[in-house]
Amino acid sequence: MNILFLSTENPFPLDHGHHLRTYHVLKALADVYTVHFIGFTQDDSGFKHKPKLQEFCKSVDIFQLKYRGRRQLLLSVLNLFSPLPLIAQKYYDPAVANHIKKLIEAAEIDLVHFDLLHLAQYRKELNGLPSILVNHNVESLRVLRWSKVERNPLMKTFLRYQYRKLEKFEKSVCSKFNKCTVVSETDKESLAKLCGGGNFVIIPNGVDIDYFQMSKANILPNTLVWAGSMSGAYNRDAAIYFLERIWPDIQIAIPEVKVVFIGNSPPKILKKMASENSNVEYTGYVEDVRPYIAKSAIFIAPLRSGSGTKVKVLNAMSQGKLVITTSVGAEGIEAKADEEIIIADGPDKFAEKTVYFLKHLEEAQEIGQRARKVIEEKYDWQVINTTIRQVYKEFENSLEDKHSVVSENI
Repeated sequence: MNILFLSTENPFPLDHGHHLRTYHVLKALADVYTVHFIGFTQDDSGFKHKPKLQEFCKSVDIFQLKYRGRRQLLLSVLNLFSPLPLIAQKYYDPAVANHIKKLIEAAEIDLVHFDLLHLAQYRKELNGLPSILVNHNVESLRVLRWSKVERNPLMKTFLRYQYRKLEKFEKSVCSKFNKCTVVSETDKESLAKLCGGGNFVIIPNGVDIDYFQMSKANILPNTLVWAGSMSGAYNRDAAIYFLERIWPDIQIAIPEVKVVFIGNSPPKILKKMASENSNVEYTGYVEDVRPYIAKSAIFIAPLRSGSGTKVKVLNAMSQGKLVITTSVGAEGIEAKADEEIIIADGPDKFAEKTVYFLKHLEEAQEIGQRARKVIEEKYDWQVINTTIRQVYKEFENSLEDKHSVVSENI
């Protein structure tokens, strides 16, 4: 079977959740089928890492996004006059649409995989071909939650406007795909309710459990760690929220406590505090987060916005770390609260739980060990790959049945 895989990004480098999920699904398909890849890039990295995709994809085409940097502000204004939500308009390019049509014919494509709602507008180019939409999140819910924590009144209004457009877009396009995948039962329920039903199947986010192994490093007592790019609004808000409303109470209770932030694009408050307070460390981008997680006592994920299951949380659990997070951060993860993961909503409770487990490290380690077992049983990519292939096997079987009927009628 020939698959056209449409993606918003080149998944390399494998340095955050979006890239990791896209890569693992792509690789699982390429191991069985012939895959042609079309993706976008905001900078040169998509072109730089193209050879890595060519190792297992039949063909690879990367397109430069037209609206990037300061031009995205122009697009935000233009979007006021478009029926599409901003994320869909951002990725629409007539040249890409034309290339998709040509490749479908030249490569005899049997199935088109849409990796994210952002690309759903290209479905009109398929001429009736079967298609599958992969939802990493419930996009409208992500934006709604963002709007609730956004401080800028103008931005808050814009986000509410985008939320309404996204909700309408999700409702209109999901039912048009032959199948839609989601990452959790929670997301399935949300989208099914929005769309009035639909053909949704769960393919959870996973972890390479051999890469993110149980930590064997000596733990540094009273050390917290956060690992995640802060270029996105959701992670940036989490960092600001923690430093402004949670961190002061923790430091009062345990003056020697230290927090380490890993990831690019730090907010101003983080840069300021890291320069003034030796107990706050900012590493910047690192290629391998595992040593930092391994040495920490607790992994924190104080997320207030976003949607979908958080790969950063799964990775930390895979390393046997106690994760303290929020309802949003734990959303969709099949782990028992207080036994396999700690959920603390509100700054006071988050600080209280963090202080408690820093003072009861043995108990924290026991929860971390149980968290690792959850990952081994439910979130190992090797197990999830079987589910991925079963879903796509249904398309293959349908294709074979169609060819069989055609042959009989000749």
